[in-house]
Amino acid sequence: MSTPAIEVLWRPGCPYCSRLRRDLARAGVVTVEHDIWADPAAAARVRAATGGDETVPTVVIGKRALVNPDLRQVVAAVREQLPDHADDLLGHAELEAQTPVWREGALAGAVVALLWVVLAAWRPDTQWHLAPFLAAAAPPWLLTRRGEPDRDSLPLLRRVSLTSSVVVITLTGVLWTLGLLHGPVITGPGPAVVESMVLAVLGPAVVLALATRRAHRSG
Repeated sequence: MSTPAIEVLWRPGCPYCSRLRRDLARAGVVTVEHDIWADPAAAARVRAATGGDETVPTVVIGKRALVNPDLRQVVAAVREQLPDHADDLLGHAELEAQTPVWREGALAGAVVALLWVVLAAWRPDTQWHLAPFLAAAAPPWLLTRRGEPDRDSLPLLRRVSLTSSVVVITLTGVLWTLGLLHGPVITGPGPAVVESMVLAVLGPAVVLALATRRAHRSG
């Protein structure tokens, strides 16, 4: 039996079409393309899918038509509509689809870390307890916001969690070296740098533990 197709209906000069086609090609997704300006039947299919407009790109996957989707939406639709052929069709698209999310998470973590640096420079005698926790937890947490975690997504989540902890631990060491971590710790006596490093590990660990539990519950 032949493998069903992921059909991309597009037209020349459309920047959204160019972006999606580029993303799909980079991710190794197997597609069949139809230029609606050269194929009247394809144009008619787009109008049927959009209620009369020729909005492109329109991607047809099984019984679903996606209008101007992103790579993540294409991956989800293939998994839903063509589960038996998904591995053959998707290439490494599932990992590629998570990349923008990782960038968003890295940006969120960087914003929290920068705020922490500013506060530490302003009040080095105050221990900003939540700052290392939130800065390290933001990247893996945002990664889990784009869909229900499953066992296939856990390796990437572990890598992101480890990287996030290492980055925040390194920042903690820099702040300590500069003399900007001297506030009281939650547990009472003890060096502030140790507490911050523990929180930098604890933040991603909590996110990973919750995601792992949900992934195993969902099978």
